[in-house]
Amino acid sequence: MKRAKRFSELIRRRRRLLLVLLGALALAQWRCGENPLQPNMRGPNEVWIFSSGFDPATLTVSAGTTVTWTNKDNVTHDVTSGRPGNVENAFDPSPNLKPNDTHPAAFSQRGTFNYFCLTHGSSHAGGRIVVQ
Repeated sequence: MKRAKRFSELIRRRRRLLLVLLGALALAQWRCGENPLQPNMRGPNEVWIFSSGFDPATLTVSAGTTVTWTNKDNVTHDVTSGRPGNVENAFDPSPNLKPNDTHPAAFSQRGTFNYFCLTHGSSHAGGRIVVQ
C-alpha cells in the first residue's frame, strides 16, 4: 500500500511540474512573440508592427487611401515618416502605440513614403508606402 501511495504522489508531482513548465513556456512565447490575442487576418490597407519590423514591409495603395498601422507586438512602437536620422513630414507621426493600438494616415499624393519606428530607430526594420 505504501508503494502505491508513493507512486501516486510521484505522478501528482510530475503532473504539477509539467503544468508549471507548460505555463512558463506559454508565457515566454506570448511575451517574446506576436500577440496571440489578435486575429491573424490583416486588412488590405493595414500594416502590422512586430518586434522584427513592419508587415508588409512595402504596401502599395491608390491615392486617397487611408493606411492603418496596428501594433501586434507586446512592446510600445510608433510610426514616423522618413528614415532613422532623417525624419520627414509625409504624414503625422503616431503617438506611442501600446499593444493593439492603431494609427491611421491618409495618403492623397502619389509617391513613395518611407517610415520607421522612432522608438527603436535603426534596430527595427522600416517600411514603405507606395501610392499610385
